[in-house]
Amino acid sequence: MPDHNQTAPGDLEVLRRFINTWSIPNDTREETDVLPELARAPNMWHKEFPHQSLSRADSLARLQRLRDDLRSACEGEPSSSEALNEWFNTAALRLKARWVGGGMKLNIEASEASFVGYLVAVAANAIASGEWARLKTCPDCRWAFYDHTRNGSKRWCGMTKGGPDGRACGTIAKVSAYRAREARKDGVA
Repeated sequence: MPDHNQTAPGDLEVLRRFINTWSIPNDTREETDVLPELARAPNMWHKEFPHQSLSRADSLARLQRLRDDLRSACEGEPSSSEALNEWFNTAALRLKARWVGGGMKLNIEASEASFVGYLVAVAANAIASGEWARLKTCPDCRWAFYDHTRNGSKRWCGMTKGGPDGRACGTIAKVSAYRAREARKDGVA
């Protein structure tokens, strides 16, 4: 798996981990969905999401649909705004003003007491604060990561392998592009 040092701040990290319940592992390179197993096994769920529990409103189909819509939004799909707006409406979001660090802060909360409602509110807060733009997916392995770079220009989950399960998607992409350019040069000459 890609570099896990790409954690997001605060509650956005829970949303990032939720998106990554669907992945393309480096060893098999086949799509894997661990959400059904997590939803069936409370001990596994608690290990992955220690401070969140599932409610009756959190059906597997609903969780998978939300994850797919959140992933589409991370990938920059233009139609994802419509899907997210539907989630915002169904979660019945409300605004709360709070004093934080000597200043007033606006927080978005879901009326629905469920994991889905919590995630929808996290997404709304991230969009409102501008943090959402830093939540990205790798174009190669599609792993969701948080871009900590100063200018927000990171494209891949990692440039170096970073461990036995790591993948250097950026380096792989750059080497592939270089080889393709060289092949075109050789074909033209």
